[in-house]
Amino acid sequence: MGYRYAIVGCGGIANGSHLPAVKRLDNVDIVAVCDINEERAKAAAEKYGGEAFTNLDELLNKIKPEIVD
Repeated sequence: MGYRYAIVGCGGIANGSHLPAVKRLDNVDIVAVCDINEERAKAAAEKYGGEAFTNLDELLNKIKPEIVD
């Protein structure tokens, strides 16, 4: 098990760069994604893993990631 990673914002940069790069790391686990657009959050979670959120406070309180991007 690696560092617990969450990303805020699931737009083009996250999907085109950040999430694919993090997914390749052996010592990091994507545990949550967050976006104000629920469909974008769900799509990113389905593709890269983790739980989808639309509220950052809820994500932080429930998931308690070690890294937030």
